[in-house]
Amino acid sequence: MKPLGITCVALLLFSCASPRTKWVVEAEDISLQEEMLDTLVITDDSDDLEATPRTFRPSARQTYDILHTKLSLSFDWKKQHVYGVAEIQWKPYFFPVRTLVFDAVGFEIHKITTKDSRDTLPYNYDGKKLTITLDREYNRQDTSIIQIRYTAKPEEVPAGGSEAITSEKGLFFIDPLDEDPDLPSQIWTQGETENNSRWFPTFDKPNERFSQEILLTVDTMYETLSNGKLVSSILHGNGTRTDTWRQDKAHAPYLTMIAVGDYFVKNGEWNRIPLQYFVEKKYSRHAERIFDHTPEMLSFFSDKLGIPYPWDKYSQIVVRNFVSGAMENTGAVVFGDFVQKTDKELIDNGNDEIVAHEMMHHWFGNLVTCEDWSNLTLNEGFANYAEYLWLEYKYGRDRAEEHRMNEMGGYFNQTFMEKPHALVDYYYADKEKMFDAHSYNKGGLVMHMLRKYTGDEAFFAALQRYLSQNQFSAVELDELRLAFEDVTGEDLNWFFEQWFLSPGHPSLVVSYSYDSLQARMVVDVEQTQEENEHAAVFRLPVRIAVYAENGEVRYFPVVIDQRKQQFQIEDLQTRPAVAVLDGDAVLLASVTEQKTKAEYIAQFRHSTHFFDKHEALYNLQPLDETFIKEVLEESYPYFRAEAIRNIPDSIADSFADRLQALALSDAHSEVRREALIKLSMAEEIDLLPICHAVMLTESAYSVLDVALQVISMGEPEKVGKYTSRLREEDSDYLSATLVGIMGPEPSEEEWYFMERKARSVGMNHLIDYYGACQSYLTGKSVEILSRAKDFLTDIASDPKGNTYRKYMAFVTLLQMGEDVSARSANGADIKTEFLLEALAESIRFVLENEQNPVLKEKYSEMR
Repeated sequence: MKPLGITCVALLLFSCASPRTKWVVEAEDISLQEEMLDTLVITDDSDDLEATPRTFRPSARQTYDILHTKLSLSFDWKKQHVYGVAEIQWKPYFFPVRTLVFDAVGFEIHKITTKDSRDTLPYNYDGKKLTITLDREYNRQDTSIIQIRYTAKPEEVPAGGSEAITSEKGLFFIDPLDEDPDLPSQIWTQGETENNSRWFPTFDKPNERFSQEILLTVDTMYETLSNGKLVSSILHGNGTRTDTWRQDKAHAPYLTMIAVGDYFVKNGEWNRIPLQYFVEKKYSRHAERIFDHTPEMLSFFSDKLGIPYPWDKYSQIVVRNFVSGAMENTGAVVFGDFVQKTDKELIDNGNDEIVAHEMMHHWFGNLVTCEDWSNLTLNEGFANYAEYLWLEYKYGRDRAEEHRMNEMGGYFNQTFMEKPHALVDYYYADKEKMFDAHSYNKGGLVMHMLRKYTGDEAFFAALQRYLSQNQFSAVELDELRLAFEDVTGEDLNWFFEQWFLSPGHPSLVVSYSYDSLQARMVVDVEQTQEENEHAAVFRLPVRIAVYAENGEVRYFPVVIDQRKQQFQIEDLQTRPAVAVLDGDAVLLASVTEQKTKAEYIAQFRHSTHFFDKHEALYNLQPLDETFIKEVLEESYPYFRAEAIRNIPDSIADSFADRLQALALSDAHSEVRREALIKLSMAEEIDLLPICHAVMLTESAYSVLDVALQVISMGEPEKVGKYTSRLREEDSDYLSATLVGIMGPEPSEEEWYFMERKARSVGMNHLIDYYGACQSYLTGKSVEILSRAKDFLTDIASDPKGNTYRKYMAFVTLLQMGEDVSARSANGADIKTEFLLEALAESIRFVLENEQNPVLKEKYSEMR
């Protein structure tokens, strides 16, 4: 799984400064998503938890084992009910069994029998646990099939949520009555952590696994998806169809999924394995690009891990209002609709990372599963590191290292705001909180250190051993450690104890001095992290890199394992240009190095490591003009963009020619965009011809956005020839800009666009769009505000509307009311007074009719 907050940085904005000097935390006061989640958000209560006794979290005890689950399902869209028949083949785990206890939350139980005898079995049901008294005692040699007829009512059961998974309803009906023209009717499920038991009875723990068969009866207009292969599709002649999906290989209960909806399905094949891409029909021509490089990734990970992709198909589907970022259900990955992008939006902004993350789970998580949520990083750490591996292979080491820097920033930000915990945490307070920047970010970063310590050949050989020895089973950390020890022949308990079982990370302060008489360099290192009961001092094998003036580098291996330590590097006939403690840029650590400006310049010029170059740039700011010109010639676009951002506005004219060339022809859209922005600061450059050229030749929306705004300010009479075309494109990217540059008297075409986007703009652009509407409407005429009031009131008062959209529409109404009220206070005509009263009435109407408790509370605070 990739939580939306981690994927989109929705709850925190991470500002990544130098990984070896200072990490800057920039957290928004309160984010919209944190305020307005339409289900319960579990907020940070770590202070209260400090006083709570620590409780060991064992894996679930298994008294029986589910061998196979067969589900026959149909749906009541109006009631949002699931009608199900579950046939569960099971056997005692070891000891004799006379009763079975299934997880089954919010069901109505109709009948329970054994499949063979059809005898009705007595049961007790408390709304969460279904306890069945069997017809006899079963021994471990026995197998049986229990048949349960039930109705699941996930919408009627109180459901909490967390920052990572915002609702635990398990099964979701989206616009079930087809009331919202911009929202497709869908059914989809989200099982992790233990929520699939809200729509079928099971033992809902990660250390269970079973094969399955799912029969879905739906209207013929809908496509269906589940795990495994589609083995039959039967029309019934009454407008319905039953699709049967069968998966013969066993997996954990939380990985079971279904989805129903009106989709375009792009079919393909990889190594005789079916591929499917399910997208909304307007994205049909973008389907393969949305799921970036899926066939190539399957080949890459299969080869890299030495284990061929182990499942019988690979499907990927986009759903609306998903409660997380994406979910790795076996052979049927679910993504939130933020991945649906047009070709222009995908330029330099593809979905590689999240596609790679979910794909890697099919080995780490689906084939080999963590036996409990304490060991979640055995799923998520590897999936996060898959992002690095793919980027390294596909785009080069710099791209992967930039990604690793951002992952490190996410982890450091969490430890800045909360007390760090062990990566494998057997004493967590809430299993949902294991889905954090430890299990994900730190997990991947630790895998990178382990890879660099053992070397690539041993690292991937150990992963192959771990996967092959533990396939189709549940594991804990020791299985991974033993696989690495078996391959390397080294006792690695120190590494696993330090990085997986102990909290925190090292903080290092480093100084360098050169003794010309002795021809040696002295490196002083101090570990300054706070002591804890586990890892007061870290053991850190590193190679110190020493660069000569000509760029030649020598590496000196050392082991840092004391609070204060000194290393002497002998036989240096001349003073080095610069030295770097972590010469391979591997450590997960906060490192402060004391260096001169000349040393940082040498570090940038001579090191080939992204981290070293980034650190140098950070510590050299503000950059001088000569050095900026040097950085502008760097091959990796990140550094070119950084150089442009560091050009002082006062000297932008002196870079005009270079910036113009970059704006029109650089290979990367971020560089083109930054160059265009910086050119707007140049006083002697007529930017309009350049922007018109951009509008005719550019494909990336991020660059078009800047050019469009420049033209709208400089030649507003000419912007219309571009905006009409752009308003028709199937993208939200420019929606805020297109509203912001509308004329003072909107045309009908502009009105239609403004209202349509207010109702349909996606979550990624929602806040920006409504912010643009608020700015545009400020100071407008009574007639314009009256028309805007009507459609904003409809949106804000829609009982089935999206919570965030309703909230933003309501805030816009309030802003309009404040604007008109201020005008009225200075004297206003009768039309203005009528408008003010109409706005007040609209606001009262929304307040009185709102049923969402989160919105009601928020609105009450506003009043």
